[in-house]
Amino acid sequence: MTPVILVTFAGRQTRMEILTRYIRRALDLGIIDEWHVWDFTRSAGDHAWVTQEFGPVRYMGSKVPYQEAGTVSATSSFRTTARIRHDLHVAVTPHDRPQECYEIVAGGWNNTHSALRKISRDQMGHFDRSEDATLWSKPTPSLLSSGRPNDVTFSIDPAGVPTLRVNDVTLGVWPELDLTAGATVHIRGGWGADLELCDVEARTRRYIGNPNEQMPYYQAYDYYATRVEKFDEAVFLKCDDDIVYIELDKLDEFIQFRRTNPHYFIVSANVINNGVCAYLQQAAGSIPTVVGDFEHPPGGFGGTLWESAERAAKLHAYFLGQDGQTLPLSQSVVDWTERQSINFITWLGRDLRHMALPQCDDEYALSVGIPTFLGRPSAIYSNFTVSHLSFGPQERGWDPTALINAYERLMQSRLSPEAEEPLLRVAS
Repeated sequence: MTPVILVTFAGRQTRMEILTRYIRRALDLGIIDEWHVWDFTRSAGDHAWVTQEFGPVRYMGSKVPYQEAGTVSATSSFRTTARIRHDLHVAVTPHDRPQECYEIVAGGWNNTHSALRKISRDQMGHFDRSEDATLWSKPTPSLLSSGRPNDVTFSIDPAGVPTLRVNDVTLGVWPELDLTAGATVHIRGGWGADLELCDVEARTRRYIGNPNEQMPYYQAYDYYATRVEKFDEAVFLKCDDDIVYIELDKLDEFIQFRRTNPHYFIVSANVINNGVCAYLQQAAGSIPTVVGDFEHPPGGFGGTLWESAERAAKLHAYFLGQDGQTLPLSQSVVDWTERQSINFITWLGRDLRHMALPQCDDEYALSVGIPTFLGRPSAIYSNFTVSHLSFGPQERGWDPTALINAYERLMQSRLSPEAEEPLLRVAS
């Protein structure tokens, strides 16, 4: 099987809602198999939206606070399979006492001890703990396995007494905790240990990077690169959260081109509002000069379009005025060896072995650094078009609401029942 996996670094709700509609249609049609939404949000509101919108959490970095993972009752245990080396944290909040919280640290202190604490609800959002919070502790040498996922079962007997078992070993039974009414279960890693919940196999799932890091995206590439055996046969797509138009009836063609041309390191879609693509679109006669002059960005980076809201708005208006018709390049495939914006790109899973990135500029690494080292070109594929809303410099003093509304109308026309039949033919 060669699954198609889309990766999106999320996310701004106002920018991402249109993309969500396109991708859910692609999932329904079977063009995409999995959508991995990486939560790199910067506001509490966006984090809450991503949490609600995009399914269960599969992975969280070691600095991520508790995430809700399920419930437990006398008739239904909580079970999960957790890949973690040490410091598995499980917190339960009783349904009848929602302000109370009990925290179990399984395999803490470098996988040597475990403990039970009573903490407040607000302490779930940070890692500070006081010594007097501990209710129970004992040595548990090598409780957690670093070589395989750990089977975790949290259960409650009819009297409300909870038990936690890890890898078929009873870690603890705590009759002093009355959970007769059931409880909500939260989970996290910590103290240098990332956590992966291996039983989460939903088609749309969340991955949460460590918060407040500069250039945080390396965390996602490193996740996949260290699991190359699992993803070796996959085709990966990566798109920005503010992609506001996708030519869905050409997406499968784009994926098939990627599969059959392994000599390219990355392949980019033909992107509206992308400096390199705009230069190539105009050179091919697809953008008249009345819209603006779109120069070759120096070295493929920056340029007047990248920094100008006015130029971006004119280009978007022209594209929308063509009713979303493509702006073809002079060739069906343009080989490219300079930097380019990676608004919508694809790579092969087998190339993940080269993508264990440090904390760095991922755009430069993927479009210049790694391809140059490997002696492999990248490419821009003319016959699949997407539209990218804005770059950071374009957003200074610019309100894109009217533009988002226009792309919303275009999306509705493309995904209407009348437009569905051609898409179904493509997917079949």
